[in-house]
Amino acid sequence: MSSSAPNDRSNGPARTQGGATTAARPPGTRVGRRVDRYVLGELIPPLLFGLLLYSGLIVTSAVLGRLQWVVGTPVVPMLRWFALQVPTAIVQTLPIALVLAVLLAFGRLAHDRELLALRAGGVSLGRIVRPAIVLGVLATLAAVALNQWVLPETQARVGSDYWELTAERSGLFRLAAQGVPIGDFELTFEEADRGGDVVRDVRVERWDGDVLTVIRARRGAFEDTSLVLYDYEVRRIDVAAFDDPSATVSDVLLLATGASGEDRPLDVTADDLVARFSGGGFEDTRSISELWADSRDPDLGATRQRQAGALFHRRLAEPLANLVLLLVALPLSILYSRSRAVAFGLSLVVTLAWYLILTFGQLFAQTGVVPIWLGPWLGNLVLGGLGAVVLALRARGAIERGRGPAGA
Repeated sequence: MSSSAPNDRSNGPARTQGGATTAARPPGTRVGRRVDRYVLGELIPPLLFGLLLYSGLIVTSAVLGRLQWVVGTPVVPMLRWFALQVPTAIVQTLPIALVLAVLLAFGRLAHDRELLALRAGGVSLGRIVRPAIVLGVLATLAAVALNQWVLPETQARVGSDYWELTAERSGLFRLAAQGVPIGDFELTFEEADRGGDVVRDVRVERWDGDVLTVIRARRGAFEDTSLVLYDYEVRRIDVAAFDDPSATVSDVLLLATGASGEDRPLDVTADDLVARFSGGGFEDTRSISELWADSRDPDLGATRQRQAGALFHRRLAEPLANLVLLLVALPLSILYSRSRAVAFGLSLVVTLAWYLILTFGQLFAQTGVVPIWLGPWLGNLVLGGLGAVVLALRARGAIERGRGPAGA
């Protein structure tokens, strides 16, 4: 790199094209772009390898406990079920893969003295690591987009497809005769047709202060993104009126309306119900915006609000870890990542520590031990703070290893 620098500087301040004089491109721009391409060439292969490796492990661990029930089912639906779990695995493993890529790439550059050569050629450390930061930003944005628009659909399909594979029917049969909380109302039905689109003897209940609204329908059908009730009637009961000895039936039963033959839609899908409440241990299907709305909805109750709030913060903390963990991975790669084995080991230590703190932080947030906003962010705060301290010490020369740019 340093041998080409004199040629770049000899181009002069201007060049002539077709009789017109134009400003010459600054030599630092060309060198910077070469450095970007070179560093990206070191980062992208291990990043893709890490994504493939860790995503495969996540999907395998997710299906392993259910494999005995899935084996023997039709091959194509089974492979589709596996594939539907890949987006969730990608979001969960992007930070791990990025840490591995940084440790491998910059560890090799530091070990072979290429970082030293770049610094000697006048390229700053910030310019060298910029491709890694750009990858972290892109990974963060991609993970947020997946959490908001892709994972709600794929996670819902994972749950519904599982029951169709194993029970050869819709997973709604698992919810029959159970009270399922949906938003600010509770849904109950007695049975579901084998096809899964129709439920029978439906009851919907909703409390608004002391007023209980009950909707009873002979059947309901899942159409698009709604459960449509047919042959239903509505009853509204004022429970507070029971305290008045002089209350009449009309005081207690506020309104009775029949709507035979008409329909009443409810905003819920069969896949969402199955994934969240069938007891299969599947991921929550709510998007980031839906979790935020539920965390602010007082009608859900304090417990469900806290659960939604903790999960909302986790859905943001996980993507941002793609940037935060770079603060740890970059100094570790320059100081300690002397070989691929060491890089793998360090990446496992960093990501395992982050994942454990993240998981326990979310649990503490859900149970009220720590504030909702703090628990899911503990992993990022602890490891990000540790990485920032190491970088600051390195910059001040408190850490002298003689391997990286600071040792130049």
